[in-house]
Amino acid sequence: MFAACYRGCFDGLHLFVNCYNPCVCSQESLFRLWRPPPLIRLASSLLVVALGAGLGTAANAASLERSVNRSSAFETTRTQAFPRLAGMADFGRVPDAMPLHVVLSLPMRNKSLVDVILRRQVTPGDSLYGHFFSPAETRSLFSPSGATLNAVASYLAAHGFKNIAATPDNQLVTADASVATASRAFSTEIHAFSGRYGRLYANVRPALIPRSLHGMVLAVMGLNSYSVRPFLRYAPASVTHRAMRSRTSAAVIPTAVTTPEPCNGIALPAGDLCVSNEYDAQQFRTAYDVAPNPNGVNTWGNTGKKTSIAIFTEGDMTTILSDLKLYEKLNGLPTITPKIIHAGIPSPDTSGADEFDLDTQSSTGLAQVVKNLYLYNVTSLTDADTSVGFARFQTDDLAQAGSASFGICEIFPATDGSLTTDDEIFARAAVQGQTVFSSSGDNGSGCPVLAATGIAGTGPPMVSYPASSPYVIGVGGTTLVASTVAGAPPVEQLGWMGSGGGISIEETAPFWQQNVVLPVCYAPSALPSVDTQKCVPDVAMDADNEISPALVYVDGATEGVGGTSLASPLALGAWAMIETQRNNVLGFAGPLVYQMYKNYTTQNATTGMYSAPTVVPPATQLIGGLIDITFGDNGIYPATSGYDLVTGLGSFDVQKTTSLIPATYPHGP
Repeated sequence: MFAACYRGCFDGLHLFVNCYNPCVCSQESLFRLWRPPPLIRLASSLLVVALGAGLGTAANAASLERSVNRSSAFETTRTQAFPRLAGMADFGRVPDAMPLHVVLSLPMRNKSLVDVILRRQVTPGDSLYGHFFSPAETRSLFSPSGATLNAVASYLAAHGFKNIAATPDNQLVTADASVATASRAFSTEIHAFSGRYGRLYANVRPALIPRSLHGMVLAVMGLNSYSVRPFLRYAPASVTHRAMRSRTSAAVIPTAVTTPEPCNGIALPAGDLCVSNEYDAQQFRTAYDVAPNPNGVNTWGNTGKKTSIAIFTEGDMTTILSDLKLYEKLNGLPTITPKIIHAGIPSPDTSGADEFDLDTQSSTGLAQVVKNLYLYNVTSLTDADTSVGFARFQTDDLAQAGSASFGICEIFPATDGSLTTDDEIFARAAVQGQTVFSSSGDNGSGCPVLAATGIAGTGPPMVSYPASSPYVIGVGGTTLVASTVAGAPPVEQLGWMGSGGGISIEETAPFWQQNVVLPVCYAPSALPSVDTQKCVPDVAMDADNEISPALVYVDGATEGVGGTSLASPLALGAWAMIETQRNNVLGFAGPLVYQMYKNYTTQNATTGMYSAPTVVPPATQLIGGLIDITFGDNGIYPATSGYDLVTGLGSFDVQKTTSLIPATYPHGP
């Protein structure tokens, strides 16, 4: 229990201990980030030391010499000084005795082989075609050596760290120490901040390692208390407070409540009706074309019976388990007994219970049955702790797919090193055939600094991580609306205004996105690359908390809940059914969904780009097994025919996707 119970926050005078959780801060939509260019960060910090000391005295000369010695004796890691937020006052160093729990990531070997292997796994005739690595094979090819692990562990022990431990693949090393010990070991400094975004602590200098550990440490996480944000929105009272709470059977259809036109500001196609309706499990199955069987009885072919799935969670799971049983009773579903896997010290926190209620109920509700439901439970939602949860999912290799219904503006994990760390974890999971879905965010073309808004274009124009990872399927949001158009499905979709989407400034496009999204994602010249940045989202599912929220149980009572925290587990449930029908041979979903898009679109002979036909209403069209959404926007970006930065490739039509995928992986890239 050494460090888990000390997540300190400050008001400048007093240390507030919020056991198990980082500080909770309020959302502000207007802010300014400050981050010096990567190549001059260390030089900038030395310049401040030199100028602050003054010149001309022996003491000042000695101070300058110590600064120079620091730069020559140490080298940088991916953990840089935490981004500075305008309106946040710096109250100086935190108490030396404050405990920290740090997570060091060690760089994987042979990283360049990941994409090579992923290509070969989907190329017919290749010796790796359809072969997904076991954890043992992954460790053999990618894990740091025992000598590297021992060197890093010895350094930590020599500097006074306690409880030193490593993951089975040697990729992460965890340890406990005081702030003073950690600051000396990594030549950094940790300050307290308070202001318009609440209270937190963070390192104000990069985390360095001695040159004797050259190339052995990728990042040092746990030096800040900033945490990822759940993307969850409650339905307004006009939708939620109805007689639906008395429902005892999934056969009872809730009465839709008409809302004023236009639909959240969107002019609907002719024949579409904007109505508010809380969706239960069966209604979602109708919306995503899960073919029912006669008499309403489902066989394994229409469920996720053969597939194990995972949800990344935090805190006390007691009410999550009881609420899931209520949801199963409400929807007439078979009982699933989740398996809780603790990735870190268990936490009694219940502040995120509604999030994890939504995750567990909507994923299993759509799939009806899954082989196993694993809850990878972390100590907190800080980057350091979520990395441990992702690593446990990958090294266990128990679930074919998982959902992380949270995220953070990608500049933060890019700065503290968790983005690079998690990318390597997700890459190893992909090679093993595992798929991680992640919510793209609820701020439209902006990203949440401290909270999701559900409003288009709020926050900086930046995408959220981990949805922006090349090895994660980012899931945007849609609005479900009723359709009376002849020949159209009974439920149409629009791009939800809160759907997170845009162009990553940190991540490059994986090979499966190339020739599909780049015309949309040409990046400004200021970005690292002109035309190779990862585009977000990849796919989209229902997220609108006002028009089409999910009906779930939260703390024993039904609630209407939405946000892309709904979209990600819905995508997980759909994928579980698709995998089950193909006996779990599909592997990582990234290359698959983009190849399916290519197979049913037209390639330009000159440019090589794939494009979808431009359509007139209705608002959706099928491209293979993907429901292409062509109406709506998220602030900056509109939903259009083909790939777009609101809904990606679109939503899963489960029945059609399944029918278009043969028993083996269909096509090479």
